[in-house]
Amino acid sequence: MLVEVHVERDPDTGRFTAAFSADRLRVSGIPFNEVRVQGCCDVTMVLRGDRSTSAFTGTLRGDSLLGAFREDGVGDGRFAYAGVPQTAPSFEEREITFSNGPVTLAGSLLLPRSGSALPAVVFLHGSGAEGRSASRYVASKVVEHGIAALIFDKRGVGGSSGDWQQATPDDLAGDAAAAVVHLLEESRIDPDRIGIHGHSQGGTHAPLVAARTPEVAFVIGSAAAGLPTDSTEIFSILNSVHPLATSARDSADAGTYTSELVDVAYHGKGRARLDSLATALKERPWFFAPPPASSSYWTFSEAYGRYRPLDWWARVEVPVLLIYGAEDERVPAAESAARISSALLRDAGNRDVTVRIFSGADHTFRLAPGPGGWPVTAPDYIPTLLDWLARR
Repeated sequence: MLVEVHVERDPDTGRFTAAFSADRLRVSGIPFNEVRVQGCCDVTMVLRGDRSTSAFTGTLRGDSLLGAFREDGVGDGRFAYAGVPQTAPSFEEREITFSNGPVTLAGSLLLPRSGSALPAVVFLHGSGAEGRSASRYVASKVVEHGIAALIFDKRGVGGSSGDWQQATPDDLAGDAAAAVVHLLEESRIDPDRIGIHGHSQGGTHAPLVAARTPEVAFVIGSAAAGLPTDSTEIFSILNSVHPLATSARDSADAGTYTSELVDVAYHGKGRARLDSLATALKERPWFFAPPPASSSYWTFSEAYGRYRPLDWWARVEVPVLLIYGAEDERVPAAESAARISSALLRDAGNRDVTVRIFSGADHTFRLAPGPGGWPVTAPDYIPTLLDWLARR
């Protein structure tokens, strides 16, 4: 797999930073958490994700960096990099900040090298501690086609203040709306052609942003949930645990346990029965313990349980693109698309709705891994986005 790593040394501190990009992984400018250099030639780069840590250890030999990497839970591999002259970026990138009440949000505005009255897309966040780099790859493809893009760090992540773990859907939608309003002040942006793109949680929040922000001119809902949020959570959890169930009884008990967990988290039900089930089922191969009492899961779920995405889709009157992977394990794709489309047409009278469901693709539009185990993206995923945007 072809990977590009960009390394910089701060002349004042002598410290190194590095970031990597890979088309196959659909990532661009993902920063390493640590870069250490010992002596002349021994280099260690550490990448920490939500679920695992990867350590790359190599030795510089002339213009080459050769070595091995280890990823938690995956195993070992090798890498070989060859130094190449640095090329100028194909677009302009500018650091920006904007505010939503007391929260200051930091991001990047990506602009084509030329042009004025540009259309623009604001990228909303998925769940978890997402920084701006999570959206950079798709944003860069958009910018290469003459459309500006605003990506930003979720509140409490990177350069943004606040705390995403205590945020409600209203808070997160307000952050996105503030990003849209910021673009109204940018001289090269057409204020009548600013839209939003949200994947997963961001797609589920997208109609709330659009309905409350009259400046939003179009919406891309990527893996947007169209079911009640508690039902979507049950669907997601069961897709994670059912493969570990070894019998019909196991599957039934997993369903009972998951429904009880979601009732407690989303609807404030007492914990007595959940704790009893956890004690009785803890030896099952699919079992997972409830999150600890201090986990943000409980506070966010309670707020999210009151959010009704279809109520907000019913108020969206601007063009909408809904895209899904048919094998999405986190959001029921076909049912979500049908429910959202119905709400848009029946309640909002919105006839400019496009739905694409990619066969064989998962929640992130990836197909079964190819040779070597590296991911494969559904070939029509990016072209569909770009074509829909170009036609509008």
